[in-house]
Amino acid sequence: MKASRAGVSLLAAILFFVPGSGSAQAPLPQWIPGTSYDPAIPTLESVVGHAIRQEITSPEGLVAYFRALAAAAPDRTRLVEYGQSWEGRPLVALLVGSQANMQRLDEVRFGLQRLANPTDLGAAEAGRLTSELPILVALVHGIHGNEISSAGAAMAMAYHLLAARGEPRARTILDHALVLIDPAQNPDGRARFVLNTRQGRGRWADDHPASVEHDEPFPGGRVNHYLFDLNRDWFAQTQPESRGRAALLLEWPAQVVVDVHEMGGNSSYYFPPNAVPGNPWTTDAQNEALRRAGGAMARDFDARGFRYFNRDTYDAFYPGYGVSWPMAQGAIGMTFEQASARGLLYRRDDGSLLTYGDGVLHHFTATFATTEWAALERERLLGDYLAFRRSAVELGRGRSYVLHSEHDPALAGRLARTLVRNGIQVFSTTEPVRVAGRTLQPEGTYVVPLNQPTHRLVRNVLDPQTSMDTTFVEEQIRRRSLRLRDQIYDVTAWNLPMLWDVELLEGSADLALAGTPIPAAVPPTTPAADLPSDAVAYLMPWGTGTAAAVAELLREGFTVRATGADLTLEGREFPVGTAIVRPLENGPDAAATVASVAARHGAEVVPTRTAYSDSGSSFGSNATRTLRLPRILLAYDRPGSTYSVGWARYVLERRYGLPVTAIRASSIPRADLADFDVIVLPSGNYGAVFGEAELDRLRLWMSRGGTLVTLAESSRWAARSGLLATSTELRGGAPEFGGGGEPRRGVPEQPIDPVASLAPVREAPEPVPGAILNVVLDPSHWLAAGTDGRIGALVEGSRVFSPLTLDRGVNVGRYGGVDDLLASGIAWEESRPQLAHKAFLMHQPVGRGQLVAFAEDPNYRAYAEASQLLFVNAVLLGPGR
Repeated sequence: MKASRAGVSLLAAILFFVPGSGSAQAPLPQWIPGTSYDPAIPTLESVVGHAIRQEITSPEGLVAYFRALAAAAPDRTRLVEYGQSWEGRPLVALLVGSQANMQRLDEVRFGLQRLANPTDLGAAEAGRLTSELPILVALVHGIHGNEISSAGAAMAMAYHLLAARGEPRARTILDHALVLIDPAQNPDGRARFVLNTRQGRGRWADDHPASVEHDEPFPGGRVNHYLFDLNRDWFAQTQPESRGRAALLLEWPAQVVVDVHEMGGNSSYYFPPNAVPGNPWTTDAQNEALRRAGGAMARDFDARGFRYFNRDTYDAFYPGYGVSWPMAQGAIGMTFEQASARGLLYRRDDGSLLTYGDGVLHHFTATFATTEWAALERERLLGDYLAFRRSAVELGRGRSYVLHSEHDPALAGRLARTLVRNGIQVFSTTEPVRVAGRTLQPEGTYVVPLNQPTHRLVRNVLDPQTSMDTTFVEEQIRRRSLRLRDQIYDVTAWNLPMLWDVELLEGSADLALAGTPIPAAVPPTTPAADLPSDAVAYLMPWGTGTAAAVAELLREGFTVRATGADLTLEGREFPVGTAIVRPLENGPDAAATVASVAARHGAEVVPTRTAYSDSGSSFGSNATRTLRLPRILLAYDRPGSTYSVGWARYVLERRYGLPVTAIRASSIPRADLADFDVIVLPSGNYGAVFGEAELDRLRLWMSRGGTLVTLAESSRWAARSGLLATSTELRGGAPEFGGGGEPRRGVPEQPIDPVASLAPVREAPEPVPGAILNVVLDPSHWLAAGTDGRIGALVEGSRVFSPLTLDRGVNVGRYGGVDDLLASGIAWEESRPQLAHKAFLMHQPVGRGQLVAFAEDPNYRAYAEASQLLFVNAVLLGPGR
């Protein structure tokens, strides 16, 4: 029977009342009976006005409390501010240990770094370090801002370790471990959630799952300011929160890392062992440690009567999670998932009530048990960590990877620096390198030795293929035949060289001897060159660096042109898209400004004293267009996908420096489209936004010179609405809409196939579970400027677009053939024939404007650099064509 409002409020009062929460005696009454607490250590209530389990603490409250704890116990803590979020909130972590360990904290850090880099570590020193050092346990919380109870557990852990008097388990932890507690990895998302839930809350906490305090408006608190899922960003490190956290964990190499999450409110609690498939680079020792840690947590959960599950749903295959990135570094990585109240009180489907305080207590129980387990196994785990790092060096003995890009050296350099931020050693070459029968020039060539402690992480992000458990894959094939959803939790491919259009070669380890190690604190890409002020023009071959440099020059008011066809000048070929800057059009400081901007972005600048081309196009040709800083409208809010909106905005604003006007999709009908040169529609179905009148307005705007860019599902919508002159396909190739009819079953052959006979009549194509497919580009088209004519694109889902016919537009990018389709990951065998040669990037002229449609999201997680460049080409080179 459903409780009455009065009953709910009474129950809520009972659940949220914490006996003695204003005193020093029992701020955690449900932890260990009889524990008393030191009144010199402040409670949360004394700092922010509420008890830990009573209210959802704001990110500002979290930082204030951690600062108060550090001030109250300076001999047992060190507060580290490791970065700032996009919105300027501090990212902090509290190191907690015994007085003895904190007194020698710098020595401990140095010792842990020696274990992490054991190339010249002798047996005697190694034995001393593993016997004397405390184990470092990193507890990182709230990477998704609306997973709220984890931060409460972070505060409870810090308070209990510092304030508990004579509690033996806390004493064990402090004597043998150093505990790093990060209370909120995503403070911007948490702030958004706290604001929304408090605004929606009434006089009493409402337990109904659909109540406004549980129903987050766009974009929700899960994501950061740029709407990124930070738990997919660990190796790409596109976001400041990720870069700061990675730097923190490289400075303080942890042997155990716990990433603390929440899940749906009808579930219970998850802790390792993990679900299959595991990452193939995880060692047997790591898996065995997870089993032992799981047993330790199970004992505490069983004793307290808490429900839990293991080995289901949450895998560690993708190396960009908070569980798997530390595992690839040698730590014992763990994901904890608590059923979320998404507020103070939540009624489950079975009628039971879940409170925010329940989640705090469950997370505290799990993290405390794990930290105690690590302390008790300190020496064994330190030894395993050292063995992992040493074995990694041996695995790569005598080998290296070489990263190279001739057409975009800046991108190869950017990839090299990304690897360095992951703790991977990379060398820039200072002389030509001979590898795979080729001689590579130093510019755009980098060597990654494989005989280094991060070998397994290197292989994860650079290997062309990461294998998935065969038995698991076979089970997914069986499920697909029954039209059941697969159990693949995330993507099956993420190879960075493919997604960045950077060549990967394999050579010997001594190639690094011809180079210089890239430091962790990376200086500017190149020193600014001295450009001749009397040049007729400066030419900048198009690429990622040039695109970013041109955007900055346009913001500075420069006149910049771009070629619409190839040309040869003074014996050198310049491809389509080459930027042209004439000093006489841009003032006396043009040379210095161009040199400085180009150096900042790694763009090549070629001065010329003549505009007279040897062959091909010319500076004054109609194909050479004057660029302008585009006025960009980005559709924000639903129906756009949260991630797609954020990725597009980040790529435009932060990656390439292009100003954006974000307008809620529902407000676009009220906007004057003439104010904009480009409209970007992130992935989504815009049928409810654009009725017939609005579609006519879009067509008129394009015909007058506007550029409409659609991504993934918005391209499907554009085809359905008649804007894009093609259709997506059903399974088997029939058009999904726009004529052509539906497939019909005739009289089946006898006997019938017991599986095929059950297939739906009208069915979407076989979905691709996040694979990298080869895309062949038309190198003569301006949309493909800056590429070598072939890229890898991340494909996820069941969109298949029939190519545009020649009278309607150009298929600038098409998937490879059946035998040249799959670059990395899994694309089911049945789906490949239908995807082969289908459209990926379509350019459809509309009057003086155009529609540029992508079959997939080119900005995927902002680490698909090659397809991102195509998107930026549409935005930056499209207007005026």
